[in-house]
Amino acid sequence: MRKNRIFTVHLGCSKNQVDAECLVTEFLYQGFETANSAEEADYILINTCGFIEPAKEEAIETILSHLENKKEGQKIIVTGCLSQRYGNDLKNELPEVDFWAGTYKPQELLKNMGIIKSSDCPIPVRKNLGGFTHHAYLKIAEGCDRQCAYCAIPGIRGRQVSRSIEDIVTEAKALEESGVKELTLIAQDTTYYGREKNAPKGFLKDLLKALLKETNIPWIRTLYWYPAFIDDELLDLIASEKRLCKYIDLPIQHASNRVLKSMCRRYSKDELRDLLLKIREKIPGVTLRTTVLVGFPGETEDDFNDLLELLEEIRFEHLGGFVYSPEEGTVAEKLRLESVPEEIARERLSIVTELQENISLENNEALIGKEIIVLLDEVADESEFHFYGRTESNSMDVDDIVRVVEGSGDVGTFRRALVIDATPHELDVKLLP
Repeated sequence: MRKNRIFTVHLGCSKNQVDAECLVTEFLYQGFETANSAEEADYILINTCGFIEPAKEEAIETILSHLENKKEGQKIIVTGCLSQRYGNDLKNELPEVDFWAGTYKPQELLKNMGIIKSSDCPIPVRKNLGGFTHHAYLKIAEGCDRQCAYCAIPGIRGRQVSRSIEDIVTEAKALEESGVKELTLIAQDTTYYGREKNAPKGFLKDLLKALLKETNIPWIRTLYWYPAFIDDELLDLIASEKRLCKYIDLPIQHASNRVLKSMCRRYSKDELRDLLLKIREKIPGVTLRTTVLVGFPGETEDDFNDLLELLEEIRFEHLGGFVYSPEEGTVAEKLRLESVPEEIARERLSIVTELQENISLENNEALIGKEIIVLLDEVADESEFHFYGRTESNSMDVDDIVRVVEGSGDVGTFRRALVIDATPHELDVKLLP
């Protein structure tokens, strides 16, 4: 008898990707198989993002596209942030969808679909179903206790709930056994791990120590730090342990005291500056990544210049920039502040982007002629290059890539390489013997 096949369409962030992998793992545990395309599938799982307007539009378009091409007998499942946020409205507008679920809750979807009936059915350890078998994201907490004025996530995913260190280590060991060489820890606020009320024992530094002790995964990195709770012990641990990537992702959002206060970000420009310089000092050669948000209501030219001033001083290695998007249900929606015209906001984003392009180019050109370590991610099919890969300074999906112009090797291995050319977002290298 042929097994049911499921095809997954994943939208949104890495945290949402982990949710999709958890869901698919549950289906596989119940005897399903993965399909290579939507056409071959009996079930199409669309895991949506509902964070900002462009993401919501993409999710709706994706659902409509699969409904239009739905074959007889196929079932469409919609999950994730969009359905969590607008579930009742969507059910009324899109009755052709067969099953709805919100953000991931273990076994909830399968119970609602009647696939499992017993509450005692084991919850399987998530399989790494991402595009690369040697890399995996590992979610250490769900939800967020921050109330940043622009952000709808707490309303979608609720307050923070940290997983126990034991549970996380168990999953990490299973991922290592499956061939993972790089583990990226994620949460809405990783530095707040273990600090919410009734949280399991242990903070981020304790979790990192446990992962170092219980696994041999060569690269462990963390994303989405908040400026609070970054202490000397945590920084010293990262500086001293070779397997902890010297990479800090700390979304600052802004640097104007006025705007930071309006955003409900609980730090000042000076505190932020001191922290970033401290990180540079305590972790030599650290890579700093950040995210900034321009065009927030009330942002003036002076506020924007405060942001530029900090960016020019700190010289982040990587930066993602966004224009403010008003979201219903957020604090910002109720602020009586003057809106920034979209053309001005986009002009400010262009200025930030140009500044970062120049910084990134200078940093990458400084590596020409130097030896680096590269993790080979994939064969560069239909390209003049041999492989695409990354260095310790590049996080999966969001940062620069390395293009291998000469040399052979195996995907998922670490190789010495010589940098021979550079652009703002690529390093061209030759692999060394």
